[in-house]
Amino acid sequence: MSERFVGRTAELRALKAFLSKDEPAIAVLYGRRRIGKSSLVRRACAGRPGLVFEGLENRPKKEQIEAFLFQLARQAPSPGKSGRVRCWREALVRMLPALKRARACIFLDEFQWMANYRREMVSDLKLVWEQYLSKLHGVKLILCGSIASFMTADVVRSSALYGRTDLEIHLKEFALDEARLLLPTLGLDEIIEACLCFGGVPKYLDLVRGHPSVREAVEALAFREHGYFIDEYERIFTSHFGRNPDFRDIVAALAASPQGLSRRELAHHANVTAGGLLSEHLADLEAAGFVTSVIPFDKAADSRLIKYYLSDAYLRFYFAFIRPNVRKIRGGTHRDLFARVAQTGRFHAWRGKAFEHLCIRHARRIAEILGFSGIDFACGPYFRARSTHDAGVQVDLLFSRADNVITLCEMKCSQAPTGTGVVSEVERKAALLARAFPSKTIQRVLVLHGEPSRDLVRSGYFYRIIKASELLRTGAE
Repeated sequence: MSERFVGRTAELRALKAFLSKDEPAIAVLYGRRRIGKSSLVRRACAGRPGLVFEGLENRPKKEQIEAFLFQLARQAPSPGKSGRVRCWREALVRMLPALKRARACIFLDEFQWMANYRREMVSDLKLVWEQYLSKLHGVKLILCGSIASFMTADVVRSSALYGRTDLEIHLKEFALDEARLLLPTLGLDEIIEACLCFGGVPKYLDLVRGHPSVREAVEALAFREHGYFIDEYERIFTSHFGRNPDFRDIVAALAASPQGLSRRELAHHANVTAGGLLSEHLADLEAAGFVTSVIPFDKAADSRLIKYYLSDAYLRFYFAFIRPNVRKIRGGTHRDLFARVAQTGRFHAWRGKAFEHLCIRHARRIAEILGFSGIDFACGPYFRARSTHDAGVQVDLLFSRADNVITLCEMKCSQAPTGTGVVSEVERKAALLARAFPSKTIQRVLVLHGEPSRDLVRSGYFYRIIKASELLRTGAE
C-alpha cells in the first residue's frame, strides 16, 4: 500500500516559501516519529536538486560519518577528495563539489542520531555552513529530527546556531479534518473512532486505511500476534529515550491515572525523585508530545498548581488494552479479542476519556462552532482540590472569554443516548464556578459523541449541544 500525502497546508506553504528565497538559509523541523516529517520535506523539495542523508539509530560517531559518506557517494559519484575522514567538518565539506548547482538543498534527516545527541556536530556544521555552504547561491539546509528536546535546546537555541535558523516547524498530529483526507472512504464516526485509538499520527491512520472498518483495523493491527501496534511502544521508547526506565515508569504512572497527577503524586507513583531530573524527563516527554502539563486557566503560567496527563492516544490505548492482553495476543489462541474487549465497561470508560482528550485538542474548533473565536479567550482545565469548605471540582475544558462569559464544556461519549442525568453533574460544576467567579456568566455546553435523549433536548438546559461530527469542518466552511 503506497503512502499518501495529504494535509499539512500551512507547513508546506512555509517550507516552499523558505526554499524559494534567494539567500542561503537554515530550517529546523521536528516532531515525534511517524508524524510525517520526511514526507513533508520530500513533498516540498520535489523537483529540486539536493542531497539527502539519514542518521543511523544508536550508532557511534564513526559509523555515522561512514554512513554519511556512503550516502554521499551514492548521490554524487565524485564527492571530492578521497582519504581518511576523522571528523564531521571533513565529512561535511565533501558535499561542496555536488552543490555547485544553483539553489541546492541539503536534507539531514534524524539529525539527533547523526549528531549522537551531542553539540559537537552542531558546532562543526556551523563552521562549515558559515565558511563554505552559506557562500553558495540559494543553498538551503534542512535539519530534521524526532527528538524535539534535542532539536530545540541543542540545535535551534544552541550557541552555535542561535539566531541562524530562518524557519522552525514543530510538526504535530493531524486534526480531524486532515485525518478525513487520509481516510476518505470512512464515515465521520469511523474517523473519530480511529483518532480515539491512535490519535492523528499519519503513519497510524495510513495503516487503518488498509482495512474495511476501524474495528477490523484495531483487531488486526493491535490484537493479532504480528500486529504493528504490539511492539510499537518498544520501538517508540527505544528510539526516543533509549532504555532509561524512568521514562517508562512516568508514562506507566500517568497511564494508570487518567484524571492526571500532580508533580508530587507523579513522583510517588513512578517512584522517581521529585527533583531536577524529573523536570528534565517531563520536559523531554512533553517535547515529544507524549505528555501534557496543564495549569488552571485562572492561574499564571509559572503556577505550581499543575497536572500532568498522558496525551498520546496510542500510548493510552496500549496501556489500557494491548499491554494487559499481550500474552493472549502473542499466544494467537484468542480470536476476536478486541471484539470482546470493546464490550466491557472498562473500554466504554476509556473511550469517554479518550473523547475528552480529542475535544481538548480541538478547542479552537469548538470556539468557532460557538461563535466566539473572534473574541479574546483563554481555554484549558479548571480544578480545585477538595477542602473543608469546598467539595472540589475538575472541569477538563472551559473557556474564559473577554466578554465576561465562562463557557463550561461537558464532553460525553456513549453508544446509548445521553439522558438528563448529565444535567445534575454539570450543574454541580457550574455552581462551583459561579461561586468562584461571581462576576462571570456561566454558559453550559455539551459536546457529544453519540445521541442526546429527547428529554435532554427538550430540557433546554444546555446553551448548545455540539455533535462530534461538527468538529470536522464541512466543505462549505
